[in-house]
Amino acid sequence: MARNQKNFRYFTYVDDSGVDWNKRGEDGGAAAAVDGHAASVASQQVWHETRHNHVRKIRYMDSATGRTVDPIFYTSTAYNAVALGDIIAVQVAGLATTVNYTAVQKLGEHRQGIPNFTRQLADT
Repeated sequence: MARNQKNFRYFTYVDDSGVDWNKRGEDGGAAAAVDGHAASVASQQVWHETRHNHVRKIRYMDSATGRTVDPIFYTSTAYNAVALGDIIAVQVAGLATTVNYTAVQKLGEHRQGIPNFTRQLADT
């Protein structure tokens, strides 16, 4: 049985401050209809995901198996439009049909702040 493979590309991600970034994400993924993605722009910087710097996501879960998916939400408008309990159809490996996953948790954007630089006093 043939199965669909995950494909990735860059999309425009608008952070909570209104700055546009290029962020790598799944192309045609389960939340593509609701995630607010738009084409990337070559002049934008790339968002680098770290432990202290992560994008907004919504966790969806299959209640039968407990499996989850955490798609990226590229705009705050798209993120705010989803309510807990909303459903997306997820393609699962080995199954010919999709499985409904339910929104169970909203994971907001987190940005580590700019470090506070120390001030050097002149010697007297």
